Amino acid sequence: MAVMVTLALMASPTGAQDAPAGASLAVRWCMACHIVGPNQSTATDNAPSFREIAARPGTTAGSLDRYLSIGHTLMPDFQLSAQERNALVTYILSLR
Repeated sequence: MAVMVTLALMASPTGAQDAPAGASLAVRWCMACHIVGPNQSTATDNAPSFREIAARPGTTAGSLDRYLSIGHTLMPDFQLSAQERNALVTYILSLR
C-alpha cells in the first residue's frame, strides 16, 4: 500500500511537495489532539490518530477535503486555504 501512495504522490506534480507541507500543518494545528506522525506517542485528546483516520474504509481525498472545508467538531476555529487542505489531505493519506 505504501508503494501505491508513493506512486500516486509522484504522479501528481504537487503531491510529493504537499505531504511535507501537510506534515508541517499537522504539527502546527493538529498534534495537540491527534497523533499526527510516527514519532509522536501521546496527544491531549481522545481524537483518532491520523493513521487511524487514513485507514478507515470511507476515507478518501474528497471526504477529507469536505470535512476540513466545513469546520471540525470540537476544534479551534481555523480556516485552511484550498492549498493547505490539499497538503493536509495528502499527508494524511500518505500514512496508509
